[in-house]
Amino acid sequence: MKHRKLALLTALALLLAVSTQAPAYANLLVNPGFEDPITYDGPPFVGSWEGFSGGGASSGNSALQPRTGIQALGLSILGTPNTFAGAFQDVPGLTPGQVMIFSGWHMTPSNPLDLGVEIRIEWRNSVSNSEVSRTPNLTPVPAGVYTQFAFTATVPAGADLARVVYAVQSFSTSPLGSGTVYVDDVSFDTEATPARATTWGQIKSIYH
Repeated sequence: MKHRKLALLTALALLLAVSTQAPAYANLLVNPGFEDPITYDGPPFVGSWEGFSGGGASSGNSALQPRTGIQALGLSILGTPNTFAGAFQDVPGLTPGQVMIFSGWHMTPSNPLDLGVEIRIEWRNSVSNSEVSRTPNLTPVPAGVYTQFAFTATVPAGADLARVVYAVQSFSTSPLGSGTVYVDDVSFDTEATPARATTWGQIKSIYH
């Protein structure tokens, strides 16, 4: 009897460990650490980061301030108002109602940082190649060390593709926009349900 109780307690501990473990996630982004070159060659935008920038601004891989690996995304505006720079990637195969998490790490060596950050998801329909809607811009202020940004959004009706965007802009700065921001280790995930390795049926079979 004592051995049966010990076996039951062991099984219960295993079940508790499995049921309280962190959910499994799968990053849907390609090149999340910007170790491979970003592109500037137009569509398709699936499978790589596409950089964009206006006059007086730049977007590209940088080895100056990576969080991990040897490169990060570097975005700069050099004393220029009303311009922008950023990178985006398209993630296909989504289903309306899915809850998605867009997160990553960013920092700036610029003090003061005279530009604004805009992070968003643009929901699109891949068949019509049109935008369905977009999230409001997340506008955090990067610090002098890497800090994490993250937000959660639900895939809307009519969308099956997400365009994840990280950008900087000087439309809201005065008189000039100036500064550099580095971005690294980004992810776009949907929470997966972890499989239970132990069931109550198995526990009962151990006890009985």
